[in-house]
Amino acid sequence: MRRLAGLLLLITTLGVGLPSVYRTIHRRFFGVNAGVYLEERAMEYYYPGEVRVIVEQMVRSRLRPPSPAGLDKVTGEIVPHEDGIYFDVDKIVHDIVTAPAHTKLDLEGIPVVPLFRTEHLVQLTDVLGDFSTPVIGSPDRVHNIRLSLQAINNTIVMPGEVFSFNEVVGERTPEAGYRNAPIILGEAVVPGVGGGVCQTSTTLYNAVRLAGLEIVERRIHSIAPSYIKHGMDAAVAWPYTDFKFRNDSPLPVIVKAEIQKWRVRVWILGKEGGELVGVF
Repeated sequence: MRRLAGLLLLITTLGVGLPSVYRTIHRRFFGVNAGVYLEERAMEYYYPGEVRVIVEQMVRSRLRPPSPAGLDKVTGEIVPHEDGIYFDVDKIVHDIVTAPAHTKLDLEGIPVVPLFRTEHLVQLTDVLGDFSTPVIGSPDRVHNIRLSLQAINNTIVMPGEVFSFNEVVGERTPEAGYRNAPIILGEAVVPGVGGGVCQTSTTLYNAVRLAGLEIVERRIHSIAPSYIKHGMDAAVAWPYTDFKFRNDSPLPVIVKAEIQKWRVRVWILGKEGGELVGVF
């Protein structure tokens, strides 16, 4: 027995430098037991470090981050949340290394539930702020307003998140579908791509103001726009002049926006009272 123990100690000390027959013996004594499988993958005689590499490779393609509930930008329909999958690699390796001979193990994932779920989103139905401005101007101007309203419509703003009009709407270019229409430039009104978009940002600003959310950045036009009292407007111009607000409430809010007959309407949905049913 002492000789066998001494031989095993020698094998352990010298490791990979030994002839293959001794390495095979070493694996049988110090590797995973015979007949151990992780799903369909044979794990017998692998060392713990090798087991870890194999497990990490197997779980890599199965890892999935959680996906919060959302809204379809076009239809406004709820996109349900999806749980993610996480794998405790340390535990899986331990289970394999300590498994009795002829054991078959499953690669079991741990579900990860997103913070913002479908049951939370369906509760955001209270109108916190609602504002409208009249539809005026040329067809091209109205077209630009409609495009920018579509861009901000059905946008969820999480607690603490800053909404940037320029980031959400993007650059107003012909490639993006925007047309020439009058814009305010200094003390003059001149043609420009995306003319009319400031009416969208202005209507949004006033809805946000009525909702009681924090205004982060706003500038007014140099001359009064025709659709609202001067000083109640919010000018935007790519990329430097922006309108931003922060959702400083404890719950998410939803920006809704569209043209309704004669008016450009923006309204903010949320939950009055500051509490949703279910943990959030």
